[in-house]
Amino acid sequence: MKLHSTILHAFRGLILAAALPSMVSAAEKPNILVIVADDLGYADIGVHGGKVVPTPNIDALAASGVRCTNGYVTAPYCSPSRAGFLTGKSQTRFGHEFNPHVGDEAKLGLPLDQRTIANVLHDEGYATALIGKWHQGFDAAHHPQSRGFDEFFGFLVGGHNFLLHKDADPEFGSAHSHNMIYRGRELQHLDGYTTDLFTDEALGFMKRHAPKPWFLYLAYNAVHTPLEIADRVKDRIPADVTDPNRRGYLSLLVALDDDIGRITAELKAKHPNTLVFFFSDNGGSGRKPFLAYNTGVNTPLRGDKGQTLEGGIRVPFFVSWAGKLPAGKTYDQPVSTMDILPTACAVTGAKQPDGVEGVNLLSYLKGEVTTAPHDTLAWRFGPQKAIRQGNWKLVDVRDMEAKTESGWQLYDLSTDIGEEHNLATSKPELVAKLSKTWEEWNAKNIAPQWHGSPHEDPTAPQKPAAKAGKAKKK
Repeated sequence: MKLHSTILHAFRGLILAAALPSMVSAAEKPNILVIVADDLGYADIGVHGGKVVPTPNIDALAASGVRCTNGYVTAPYCSPSRAGFLTGKSQTRFGHEFNPHVGDEAKLGLPLDQRTIANVLHDEGYATALIGKWHQGFDAAHHPQSRGFDEFFGFLVGGHNFLLHKDADPEFGSAHSHNMIYRGRELQHLDGYTTDLFTDEALGFMKRHAPKPWFLYLAYNAVHTPLEIADRVKDRIPADVTDPNRRGYLSLLVALDDDIGRITAELKAKHPNTLVFFFSDNGGSGRKPFLAYNTGVNTPLRGDKGQTLEGGIRVPFFVSWAGKLPAGKTYDQPVSTMDILPTACAVTGAKQPDGVEGVNLLSYLKGEVTTAPHDTLAWRFGPQKAIRQGNWKLVDVRDMEAKTESGWQLYDLSTDIGEEHNLATSKPELVAKLSKTWEEWNAKNIAPQWHGSPHEDPTAPQKPAAKAGKAKKK
């Protein structure tokens, strides 16, 4: 009996010792801020070579930490990409493959059995907030405050006007809404410019919750359409830019950069222990005509929003944490927005939900581990497919104009970042190997739980878009 007790005590000691490295004291727990831009062109920011308008604050954020040159989202479209980030896994595992536009609202949106990063951090004692764009469902059960967020200030659907007028009639459509900003579950009547209002709200949230750790998902609608120009930035668009769409896009980018500067100044002054992630939810929408065409430039990447080419899924991606991560560094191995949730769990001591496919990036970004975080990354978006293994990328992409798929194409991204030289014919064995790996990955996915609009999803039936109407209380 005594021997049994001794063994049991030793076993418990081993368990406790194994658990200790993951324990994080309340004083050590960092704030976590995730800033998401909407449809940001890869090449439009200064740190990626953009020169049409300056983006000093976005560039400074990149320089304050690690810029991931091979940063990927899990889908080339808004809602599924965000679902992948929020859950730490590929959204095709749970059928969230397309934007939730049409169908039964009780079934549209991030499935209710999926735990979000907000659920995880809320349970760890964090104050949690979503400010800006949700796009993960519209009914009460799918509302942000039903998915782990204590506070919500923003809009529920895929797009929203920037210039708000409190006396205007609110309108709700299947994809965009107008003057329908909510605080919690209550519709607000506001004047102002959404980028500024979201920033004001973010600064207020940080101040209110300064005594305890907080998690903020700051999801700007810039630089998504509509391309509305605020008076405060209209004189800062170069006169030689004459395309009105491009002028509108650049105005949204200038204002976004200004407000990111306000956020980072506040962090530096009052919240230095903050782990910051910045990324775009997908590539820029530079293809015309297109539903969300915004003139975004993805050079040197090929492709756009809505495609599994690099221009649709490789995005600006920065990670910054003062004193904990190196500043001014680039990291060249592929990383994914799926990695944000497990990284947050690692630094807070929170328990990961089941099925998480991302990895804790900290040891990689610090240079403590030199192997790649991911052996393979894979994508499915309707008939479009892609897989990356090392520097090899196999992709089957949709030609939006011809409405046909390309068939498997093979590219060596180490020498051909623009996916210009298809090597599939000369390397059939590699095509066979990678396509088999993709099929094995895809076997763990499920069928889409709904279809997006025909404009986004070529497999979708031709359903009419929902009619815009008066505000619906959610």
